[in-house]
Amino acid sequence: MKAEIYPGILTHNLEEYISRLEMIEESTSKWVHIDVMDGQFVPNISVMPYEFMSIPTRLQTEVHLMAYHPERYYSDLTVAGVSRVLIHREAYESFEECAAALKHAGDYFSEVGLVINLDTPIEPYNELPVQVIQCMGVVPGASGRELDREVYGKIKTIAAQKSIPLIAVDGGVHEDTVQELQKAGAERFVVTSALYVANNVNQNLQHFIQLLAGGIA
Repeated sequence: MKAEIYPGILTHNLEEYISRLEMIEESTSKWVHIDVMDGQFVPNISVMPYEFMSIPTRLQTEVHLMAYHPERYYSDLTVAGVSRVLIHREAYESFEECAAALKHAGDYFSEVGLVINLDTPIEPYNELPVQVIQCMGVVPGASGRELDREVYGKIKTIAAQKSIPLIAVDGGVHEDTVQELQKAGAERFVVTSALYVANNVNQNLQHFIQLLAGGIA
């Protein structure tokens, strides 16, 4: 499968959300990755679904729910036309409870993904009803953090599981890490802070695409 770059938006400010969404819409990207934080699962609070649900976009939308009880947001997200939701393994006590929650999310969205933090033990993810496993490369909750190198080994271990879904990585993805993450086994890369350098989203997006294609040493 061809490697993919997903532009990310993480902000608590609706005006900034709209500005960044417009920049991504003017790029060649087909997708946007929106971070939602409830202030409980992580300390910070972001723009919430009820705020952006009525803002139209040409982009397919993936929403990363850093939240306990993510089902609270499903109705607003379906109104917003969200294609895929990503929910955290750490929001549930047991693997079985998490699997049931993922199945429930599948009743609302065309695709569902599982997110795992750096310190979360690896489980048989190939048994889950998901299309993507997203590994966090940083402690979630803020943008611009440096990649924790432990994620490389985590990606390799997950990739070794039989019939594993697509592996994505979020956090710490920039030009000095993206190729090594790709070599470890990741196929989708969420880029947030590095994408807005000089407010030139499309130029930065093309740079990442070239890096993944091996066009830049």
